[in-house]
Amino acid sequence: MEGVLYKVRESLSYVKPSEGAVAEYILKNPEKAVSMTVSQLADASYASPSAVMRYCHSLGYNGFKDFKLKLSGDLAVINLHDLEQETLLPDDSIDKMMAVITNTNIQSLYSSLQLIQKDQIETAYEYLMNAKKIDFYGVGSSFLIAYDAIQKFMRINKACTAYSDFHMQKVSAVNLNEDDVVVAISYSGETQQIIDCVKIAQSKSAKVIAITKYADSHLRAIADAVLFVAAQEDEFRSAAMSSRIASLNVIDMLYTACAYEDYDSSLAHLNQTYDIIQQSQREDARNARNNKNN
Repeated sequence: MEGVLYKVRESLSYVKPSEGAVAEYILKNPEKAVSMTVSQLADASYASPSAVMRYCHSLGYNGFKDFKLKLSGDLAVINLHDLEQETLLPDDSIDKMMAVITNTNIQSLYSSLQLIQKDQIETAYEYLMNAKKIDFYGVGSSFLIAYDAIQKFMRINKACTAYSDFHMQKVSAVNLNEDDVVVAISYSGETQQIIDCVKIAQSKSAKVIAITKYADSHLRAIADAVLFVAAQEDEFRSAAMSSRIASLNVIDMLYTACAYEDYDSSLAHLNQTYDIIQQSQREDARNARNNKNN
């Protein structure tokens, strides 16, 4: 998948009204759009042929033919996996709820995979491999992603932090240097606390990796490497459900790339941490039994 429909939906927030009319028609009629000419799409969306061409270029495609080719490929994958977007209603069955939530998360993963540029994830992984320290920044549900990240990276002997307190994030940022890396997680790309910490980190010459949505956001503009995630949210998914899943998937990609770069060393550290945790659990269980007997 190319993530075309996701790009089209997100473009509604920044394209001109004439191009927005083209985007809205494509979203409502993607199957029709792939069989249309430029003139036909222009007529159907009450836009001009030049607006259609400008819109395709604004999304990064070489022209309308290139756009239609990528959209057709996306629709084939969506139909193959039955990933059409559905909306839940109050009286829907638990079976439908399970299917819709699962399909929505799968669609976000598929779209995110296509939005991530290979050169950007390679750059991000190289930054992380060479980092002496990694700061993970996130606010609210994004902090849960940051915390998940340190649980992984610490187990392969990477020094890292993830503070839930905004002031501690700032304190950590001001102590970074050119050998350190920040991973800033913000789906909107406009979370002010994250932007403030990133600017502090960059003033100390630290590199910044952004995990954010596909948009012309502030975070995207200032980051050294940008990894896009896609999400399908509705009014009951305000906790960024599918964007959280997609962001966690990006963290897993980065962690796995780093772990496999130095496989033997990573495996040794993983075994050591596993052994120490198992030993601690056995001691806790033994202490619990002793306390019960006493």
